Amino acid sequence: MMFKDWVFPAYVRAMGPRKKPKKRRLTDRGQLVLTGALLTAALGLNTETSYVYQMFALLFCVAIGSRITLRLSRPRVAVKRILPKYATAEQTFTYRIRVENLGDNPEQDLVITDQPVTRLPDRQQYTTTLEPNEESRNAYDRFIGFHRFIYLQRQNTGITIKPARVDEVAVKAHRDVDVEATPLRRGVVAFRETQVMHQDPLALNFGLSHFANTESLLVLPKRYQLNPNWRLSGGRNFQPGGVTAAWSIGESDEFVSLRDYRDGDSMRKIHWPSTSKSTARMQKPVVKEYQDEFFARNALLLDLSQQNPRILEETIAVASSFALELQNADSMLDLIFLTDDGPRIITAGRGTSAVNEQLEALATVQQCHLPFSELSNLVLTHCRLVTGCIGVYADWTDNHESLSNRILGEGVALKSLVISETELPHGPYANIKTQSLQADLLKA
Repeated sequence: MMFKDWVFPAYVRAMGPRKKPKKRRLTDRGQLVLTGALLTAALGLNTETSYVYQMFALLFCVAIGSRITLRLSRPRVAVKRILPKYATAEQTFTYRIRVENLGDNPEQDLVITDQPVTRLPDRQQYTTTLEPNEESRNAYDRFIGFHRFIYLQRQNTGITIKPARVDEVAVKAHRDVDVEATPLRRGVVAFRETQVMHQDPLALNFGLSHFANTESLLVLPKRYQLNPNWRLSGGRNFQPGGVTAAWSIGESDEFVSLRDYRDGDSMRKIHWPSTSKSTARMQKPVVKEYQDEFFARNALLLDLSQQNPRILEETIAVASSFALELQNADSMLDLIFLTDDGPRIITAGRGTSAVNEQLEALATVQQCHLPFSELSNLVLTHCRLVTGCIGVYADWTDNHESLSNRILGEGVALKSLVISETELPHGPYANIKTQSLQADLLKA
């Protein structure tokens, strides 16, 4: 058994959440008093130095008095977390915590510490995933693997939160305090509780009050700046039924009239208020009719087959950046990708807010284990609807090249990006290296 396999359970026990949360924490001044008490206790073993006993007794009484007053001065407050709808990975943001004073005295010098749910790495992740630049550490640290464990724990937890100080909360009033946090990864970040720290009158101890405050926040993938040259040059296509037919979600402004149902009409087009009146008169259902339009419709193709977690995350981040960059009032964008549960096509654009749905999907998507051929079939079936396509890949194989040629054969403007850790041979794609990803995207 490797040493890392043997020591892993010890790290889990040491770094896992405590069953009984702490109620007290020493301040710097409290640590000094405790150190002094221990020293005088040790020196007091010499019975000829009686003044040492006196010093020990004084420090001991001060410490006990501090503990008693700490219990008596516990604040009576309530806390409420106010989160934004989204956050973005690796971008610092602020949110608010409302502190309400329920007691009969003003509360001063409170410190708010928000606690996320700690997620420890499993054994497989610990043994297979390296810390960034781990090779630069000394041989002992690499052998022990403790820094790797801490790194994986922080990444799995997903967020770092700075403590926030509350100066004063008046009686029966509340105060909002800004808390600064930095998401470390995309996905869902869970909050466990909020701690309120207060000092005793002698400032030797922090009292800790724990408030169950469970909540979650969706973290969107990190974003990169893109060169304007990445915009597609495809023209406009005829879209029967306008935006509503092209967009599988929501409504549009191209409504024309109502008419009777005809065989082949989609159930989504039924106008139910009018249908209920019509059926009461024993007539056919009523459907909505929309205006035909010409407009540009592009596709964003995302390949999720990469096994390397670091490359996969960068691939998703680049796709998310394109999803935001390609949105405009004149065109639509189809995000196309494949999951283990099946194909996904999410359409946004033309003044809609569906880009949020695309970003939400990209925030939680995982590696796909289905063959690339299924993604190819999905894309080729959809090609006739679009005028331009951007492919974001984590590899370039014969299958990728074959798909590229077939897309171009359909008369669709195509740009391909391959995210990699090394320099790839020259090909019909832009090689975006992880070490210089932002620079490569800007100069493309």
